[in-house]
Amino acid sequence: MADADLVPFVGRFRESRVGVLGDLMLDRYIWGSATRISQEAPVPVVRVRRESASPGGAANVVRNLASLGAWTATFGVIGADRHGETLAGILREAGASLDGVVVTPDRETTVKTRVIAGSQQVVRIDREQTGELPDACRQELLARIRAAVQSRAIDALIIEDYAKGVLDRALVEQVVEICRQGRIFVTLDPHPANPFNLHGLRLMTPNRAEAFALAAMHEQPTVLPLASDEALLRVGQRLTELWGPELLLVTLGADGMALFAAGKPLLHIPTEARQVFDVSGAGDTVMAVFVLGLLAGATPAEAARLSNHAAGIVVGRVGTAAVTPAELESALRGECGGASAGPLIPGV
Repeated sequence: MADADLVPFVGRFRESRVGVLGDLMLDRYIWGSATRISQEAPVPVVRVRRESASPGGAANVVRNLASLGAWTATFGVIGADRHGETLAGILREAGASLDGVVVTPDRETTVKTRVIAGSQQVVRIDREQTGELPDACRQELLARIRAAVQSRAIDALIIEDYAKGVLDRALVEQVVEICRQGRIFVTLDPHPANPFNLHGLRLMTPNRAEAFALAAMHEQPTVLPLASDEALLRVGQRLTELWGPELLLVTLGADGMALFAAGKPLLHIPTEARQVFDVSGAGDTVMAVFVLGLLAGATPAEAARLSNHAAGIVVGRVGTAAVTPAELESALRGECGGASAGPLIPGV
C-alpha cells in the first residue's frame, strides 16, 4: 500500500473515543534574543519578546488526539493553581473532556519553563512534585476511569508515564484490569524509572534509550539495516518476555521506528522528517496516531507508517506540537510542505 492510500484512515479518526491517563504538565516558553553576556555571571542575557504555553507530558497526547478529531477524555491530576487553570483552559479549548481530571490543593501542577534565545534553548526550569498521590486523590482518579470504561465512553486508554508520581504499579495494574473487564485496549508509553512489567497491553512505545533501560541492557548505537542490529533485537525479545505486549514500537529518532509483533519479523519504518528542530513530544504524537490508526482499522504496520509521518511533521517545529488531519493527509500524499507545515522557528 502506498502512503497516499493511508489517507482514508485519517478521515476515520473522528469516530474514535480515546482516554489518556498520566502525568499532565504545562510547558511554558519564554522567547527572546541574546546578544551579550551578563557581567554578573558567564551566562547570556535574554531579552524577552514574548511568552507562550502549551500542554506537556500526557496533556500533549490529549492535544494531539483532539487536534486529529478524536473525542478525548483526560485522566490525571493538576494543582489548584494558576498553572493548572492555564493547562485546563488550553485542553478545553482543544475540545478535550476534563471530567477525569482531579484538581487538588495538595499538589502543584507540573510546569516546565524553557527560555529560548533565537533558536537555542538556554535553560529549562522545572516546578514539580513527584511523590505518590494522596490516597483520596488516587481513589477518585480510579473511580473516574472506572466510570468511563463501564459507560463505554472510550474505546481505548493510553497510559503516559513521565515518572511524576501519578502512576504507580498498583494503580496501573488496577487500571489495566478495569479496562480488561470492559474490553478496552490499553497502551503504554513507559518510563525507565517505573519498570511495571505489566501484562495485557496492546501496545508499548518506548524510545531506544528507554527500551534498553527497561530491558536492563547497556544501550548501543543503531546498526543498519535493523535486521542486523543484534542488540536491538535482544532488547525487543527481552521486553516482549517481561511485559508481553501484543505490539512493541521502539522509536529510533533519526533512524525511524522498529515494530515488533509476535510471530512476525522486525519491521523498520524509516523516518519521514525533512528537517529536525525539536524532538520534544514526538513520542506523544507517535502514540496518539498509532492508536487512532488501530481504531480506524489500520494494520499495525499501517498504523506505524501513519504515526511516522505525523512525527515527521512535529519534529520540524520548536516545542511540543499537534498535527491536524489536513497536515497528515498532505504528508501522506507527499505534497510539498506536508512534513514542515505550521510554525517552525518563530521569528523572535
